[in-house]
Amino acid sequence: MKRVIYALAIFATIGMAALTVSCKKESVEEFEVPSEGILIGMNKMELAWDTEGTTSFESHNIASISAVGVPKGWEVVGINMYTKEITVRSPKMPANDEEAAEIEKSGTMTLTGYTPLGKDTSVSVYLAILEKPDVDYTAAPANCYIANKAYTRYLFNPMVGGSSMSLDTDHIALIWESKSDLVKYIDMRDGVASFYLQPVKDTNGEFIDEVLPGNALIGAYDADGNLLWSWHIWVTNSDPTTDTITLNGRELMNINLGADMNSNGSKVTSDIFGSYGMYYQWGRRTPIVGPHDWNFSQNMDLIAYGSDGLNNIRLQYEASTATSGRVEWANDNPTSIILGNKDNAYDWLYEGHDDELWGGKSKSEHDPCPAGWRVPDSSVYDNLTISSIDDAMAWETAQGMYGWHLVDKSDESKTFFFTAQGRRNYLDGRLDIVNDDDLRPVPWSGYYWTATPTNDGKATAMFFDLNSATRTWNGFDAAHAMHRANALPIRCVRE
Repeated sequence: MKRVIYALAIFATIGMAALTVSCKKESVEEFEVPSEGILIGMNKMELAWDTEGTTSFESHNIASISAVGVPKGWEVVGINMYTKEITVRSPKMPANDEEAAEIEKSGTMTLTGYTPLGKDTSVSVYLAILEKPDVDYTAAPANCYIANKAYTRYLFNPMVGGSSMSLDTDHIALIWESKSDLVKYIDMRDGVASFYLQPVKDTNGEFIDEVLPGNALIGAYDADGNLLWSWHIWVTNSDPTTDTITLNGRELMNINLGADMNSNGSKVTSDIFGSYGMYYQWGRRTPIVGPHDWNFSQNMDLIAYGSDGLNNIRLQYEASTATSGRVEWANDNPTSIILGNKDNAYDWLYEGHDDELWGGKSKSEHDPCPAGWRVPDSSVYDNLTISSIDDAMAWETAQGMYGWHLVDKSDESKTFFFTAQGRRNYLDGRLDIVNDDDLRPVPWSGYYWTATPTNDGKATAMFFDLNSATRTWNGFDAAHAMHRANALPIRCVRE
């Protein structure tokens, strides 16, 4: 009898344990729509709204999904639990004002997912009809895409890295962005990636046709979640492809790669900060963040936002090793700066030097510039020198410009402004641009990478130095030899 009771006790214990495990499993439910939206574009052939749009969702322990709060005129035509796709149909383009009053061009619906035991969890999905045409970059692959139009969806090819490298992309996602909600509704459908730029609000809270400037990085991932490639999204209110200058017969962008503008010597702090752009180690295609504010206070790095919306993506500092000092590792770790290897001429590469990363005769897979543009060779800067006006300027005046005017020696009426935002040092990766000053940092040195390598494992940069604090030495060098682990700004040149 005791044995039977003991056996029953064992079964009871197992049964309770199984019920506890079952309850724990049941309590873990996941339901997410990564893109957070479904955007319906224009049918270019028919000049009408496309009728349907689809996006994917991710779920665990979700048995069914229902939609509520669908905007007027919209219809949910399918929620496929097997393929994990949601398809909606937009309203038809109205023929008159009465029909227009019966629809909503945009709005938010709520999707509620239910577990097998009836527990629910909800997500919101934005629906919108886009009346501005898409900007289509799918035929011009690059490592950087310029985005400067609000209310606009941008398309690019996520199955190709750089220009021709084939990728087995399963999905795409945000890696980081310099400001929250900089790029929205990141999605991939039928081998085409997309993201959206929303407008900003003015001081009265009204939407205006401008974008929030900044930078973002979107990654391509395989089915196992491994990062395959990444693309720099350059969000600016400028048009870098038309705002150009001519140096030594070549067309150069008038703003730094990743910047919003050229401050042109303005002392307005927002103009100064907006002119900096990103930093790059020689041969790497992924951008490295700059300071967290305009005056480099405490030399703190900008902290970016991750895909979870949290402001927690920090630049990582990595020593160059046999593991990290490789192109493949650099590609897989785009939020890291790789410190110089003293045994390899302070290149970020652990062994040898790869001149073809940027320095080949044709644009490489690793060039960080947009399609049609590349890192310039040093000859572009041959005719420049420091402006005599800046050379004679009182240092109290000069320091407020955060940069210097350079002139064309063959025609001194042509003056060009370059920010003096310095570099990230090859030894420790830290921002290195300033004299010591009791009140605030004093920017005084400018460095801009070129694609020209040297024979001793370095590469050349356009360099200028206006030592306004001491007046002991002012200098300019169109091809200043620099260690490749330095991270410097770039001005792109038209191919």
